[in-house]
Amino acid sequence: MKKLVLLFLFLSVCLTGFSQVLPGRTRPFPGQPTNPNNPNEVPREVDRDKAESEDNVDSLRAKLDAVKDSIIYTSKFIRFTTEEFLKDSTRLFPLDTTIKNFHRYKIIDDPENPTMNLGLNGLSSRDLLFKPAKTIGFDAGFHFLDKYLLKPSDIIYFQARAPYTELYYVTPAFGRLTEQMFLVKHSQNVKPNWNIGASFAKMGSRSYYGSPAREADKLVANHLNASLWNWYESKNKRYTLLANAIFNNLKTYENGSILNDSLYTFPTNIEPEFQEARLNNAKQNWRNNSFYVKQFYNIGRQKNIDTSDTSSAVLPTQRVSYQILYNKQKFLFTNDVRDKTGLLNNYYFKKDSTADSTQINHLQNEFTYSFYIRGKSVSFLRNELKVNVGIQHDYYQYEEYTFNTNFQNVTLKGTADYGISDKASLNVNLHQIIQGRNFGDFIYQASLETKLSNNVGRIILDIYSQNQSPALIYEQRRGNHYQWNLNFDKTKTQHFGFTYSNPKFNLLAKAEYFLISNHLYFNAGSDGDAKPAQLSSNINLLKLSLRKDFKFKKFTSENYLVYQKTDFETVLRTPEVYTFHSVYFSNDFFKVLKTDIGFDVKYFGKYTAPSYAPAIGAFYNRENVRFDTYPVIDVFVRTNWKRANLFLRYDYANQGLFSKGYYTVNRYPMPYSLAKFGINWRFYD
Repeated sequence: MKKLVLLFLFLSVCLTGFSQVLPGRTRPFPGQPTNPNNPNEVPREVDRDKAESEDNVDSLRAKLDAVKDSIIYTSKFIRFTTEEFLKDSTRLFPLDTTIKNFHRYKIIDDPENPTMNLGLNGLSSRDLLFKPAKTIGFDAGFHFLDKYLLKPSDIIYFQARAPYTELYYVTPAFGRLTEQMFLVKHSQNVKPNWNIGASFAKMGSRSYYGSPAREADKLVANHLNASLWNWYESKNKRYTLLANAIFNNLKTYENGSILNDSLYTFPTNIEPEFQEARLNNAKQNWRNNSFYVKQFYNIGRQKNIDTSDTSSAVLPTQRVSYQILYNKQKFLFTNDVRDKTGLLNNYYFKKDSTADSTQINHLQNEFTYSFYIRGKSVSFLRNELKVNVGIQHDYYQYEEYTFNTNFQNVTLKGTADYGISDKASLNVNLHQIIQGRNFGDFIYQASLETKLSNNVGRIILDIYSQNQSPALIYEQRRGNHYQWNLNFDKTKTQHFGFTYSNPKFNLLAKAEYFLISNHLYFNAGSDGDAKPAQLSSNINLLKLSLRKDFKFKKFTSENYLVYQKTDFETVLRTPEVYTFHSVYFSNDFFKVLKTDIGFDVKYFGKYTAPSYAPAIGAFYNRENVRFDTYPVIDVFVRTNWKRANLFLRYDYANQGLFSKGYYTVNRYPMPYSLAKFGINWRFYD
């Protein structure tokens, strides 16, 4: 407890120098999913085949009751899960206490999900590689700060034998306080079958280039994420209750890029943070709060996974579930003065200032019935049929200036999983909107997975067909700088995928083909500013990706390569080649410090860079600007000492070797080289 108090005092001193300090959920914190596009994914370091059912924890609890006074609590007493792994039964996973990937704290710099962004953690971003959203139904169209949002599906539920607390802190090691992050998370079991918890995270960033009004200490990104959660299971394991409340408050300044377009080609005596910006008072503020409850109830006979243990987890034969979600979103763009640089061309309502506001209230109800047909084996995969059928109702209230409307959608859902054998399984997933504003939207998915052998690996064939209504921002906008009322056709996407996985050889290869009709995007209008457009031609895109790790004694090389080929590169604006490599040396120093010393290398090929419209947060196609690209190298040291993980990294260590800097978005320079320090500390009592 003394260590905890001392650490809080230390962090308080550090944070004082940052005035309003830090927000957000940047790269998922330890113990959270690693894939921002699939929040239910278990961290890659955890093998799903090693997932532990609840009986392990219950059995351990019984054995420990008699020797409470001699217990030394460790991470072995903590297990976690997500809603995805509670749908059929209770599947638990151990905490990831390793130092692997620990130093990669930025979600916008995820090695396998890279982004093009405005050059600062906390600001707008979009995917660098082609990755269409697999969603249907209503979409407001604001996604530029999505990666910093905490959502109900991101919540991690714990089963804790002892109170569990986690602290996470990142700051520059020296130099300007450009970026800081802080997280505290606590969870404990009120009763053996009842867990509660809370988290609080802040992230703050100052401009590398072009501080607003040349005030270098001003926080350009200031995000807050907080959550409360509850997980309850009845003693007979028939009833499960999940509940969470989430609060997001994301604040950013929009500097509109810097005026100096030749920053890296002509010498300048002006410090980067004092470069003149196009906008000095423009701000974005997202507020996204939600309350979520989901209940499961098992009907009929239940089968114990381990029949020798009456307290073990069970497999239901029938299950009903009900969920309710209330979500309130507010998107606000303000600018206190009139723009004189020509970036904001039009002023429709006010001539000297802007206060564009969009508010959405969303109420969702969903009911699902599930049944399971199993053979005598208790295997999760062998001779088992799972069928889920459900209906979802969404009600929306939308407000934007003088435009107010209410509407709804009714969606039918169906899922079937069939374990053909212990080596093959088939999954079919169907979602169709049958009534409402987005009537006719659908997404149909199917996948077939076959395990060849432990040595040869497994293959996965997957397909999906999607029919998606245009996001509202493409068809209607009533703001101070943009106004339009348009009609577009639904976007249709066909996808075919082949995946080969061989965990024994640390190999994953994937081939994907996309056929997109009626693609929607933002193009430059007659005034050079962003305007919605729809492509009449079909887009073909081939995407090949390969992940392969090598190990030689104490050296490890992790590699990820992507090749993309499309007939409309100037529309999609995505690079043809992307590679990421991490090489490090592992050693136990003084027999207690498990340490990795190495470097990360990222490279992407030339592509036509998009421009950015700050008033609507849209990346759009303007000039056909293609920047020279060179490898970006980050050097790092990460280590483990008792319950703490620490890292020291030096970003963009090769700045000046190939070039003085680089861009991913037109006119927005990426960060210069800087050292960062981070610590993650866990407490189990």
